[in-house]
Amino acid sequence: MNFKVLSDEKWLYFIFEQLLSNSLKYSSLGDNISIYCKRTKNYLQLRVEDTGCGIKKEDLNRIFNKGFTGNNGRNNSKSTGLGLYLVKELCDKLGHKIDVDSEYNQYTKFTITFKCDL
Repeated sequence: MNFKVLSDEKWLYFIFEQLLSNSLKYSSLGDNISIYCKRTKNYLQLRVEDTGCGIKKEDLNRIFNKGFTGNNGRNNSKSTGLGLYLVKELCDKLGHKIDVDSEYNQYTKFTITFKCDL
């Protein structure tokens, strides 16, 4: 089955770079970082997953807020609270959906869903 995802290459690169950078920043030696791709009839999903420090449940609903760094970000001097905010804004503007699933001290999964033109 052939399909196309319509998006902006430059901004998608920025989004993926942010997600991978965060996975590296919040993972330790021995943790796993994986990228998965899943296609259905109308959608393509790309997931960036790590077994790093995870995100606290009380922080999950705020991680896309401008300037929010959470507990993990406050412990990391390189965190500005802008990366995930920009990722969410760009996904919204490009017509893509982004979701996060995380368990503190276990894993974090970011999934971007793209509509496909068949």
